[in-house]
Amino acid sequence: MKRYQNPDIFEHLAMSYALGTLQGKARLRFEKLMSKHLYLRAVTNAYQQQFAPLANLIPSETPPARVWNAISKELQFSQRSTAASAHWLTKLKDYLPWSMAAFGSIAASVMTVLLLNTQPAAYMAALKPPIQQDKMMLVTVYHETMEIAFNMPSGALPVKDDMMPTVWCIPKDSNKPLMRMGTLTAHSENRMPINKATWKEMANVSQFSISLEPMDKPPSDKPLGEVIFNGELAAL
Repeated sequence: MKRYQNPDIFEHLAMSYALGTLQGKARLRFEKLMSKHLYLRAVTNAYQQQFAPLANLIPSETPPARVWNAISKELQFSQRSTAASAHWLTKLKDYLPWSMAAFGSIAASVMTVLLLNTQPAAYMAALKPPIQQDKMMLVTVYHETMEIAFNMPSGALPVKDDMMPTVWCIPKDSNKPLMRMGTLTAHSENRMPINKATWKEMANVSQFSISLEPMDKPPSDKPLGEVIFNGELAAL
């Protein structure tokens, strides 16, 4: 599985899957991996959204009559099944010791509590350069380990002696200040520890960005240098 943690490999597979060129056993194997790993699903979803407009370029084609006939037969079968189920439920209602309305109210209350208590296990963002989108960096914010992990291909971050790659969180509320998270290095695995307050604040973050900040100037509350990566943050 370690080879699939290499962005140079999984990014190519995700792109092929989104385009539909990954076929047969390879596609099934990749789907199995996606069901287990959040970062594979996030990267694949990012490419699917990027390639979605290409569907509009495909010329329209009228389906053959046999397709419509099959759909019509299937719909008629579904309608009969629905009617039979409704008849069965009507009979069952007469034997229940409580009203269906009360049962529905209880079920709705339980679902509301469950939804309100649902918390994301992680947040993820697929970062790309704002202009030439030829690279991708995957950022994952983990609740279990309380850290931010950055997975990127080799050479993704430029090496400049006088500039430091700096991570920013951009709030959903444009009136709030940017969050300066820390700096990255181009030669090692990058992970940033976070505290509970920072994790809680992730719910209010819309994007992650990385800029090149001058090392000969004091830290600023907003990027002074070039933004080299950015991407939308999503809860998982």
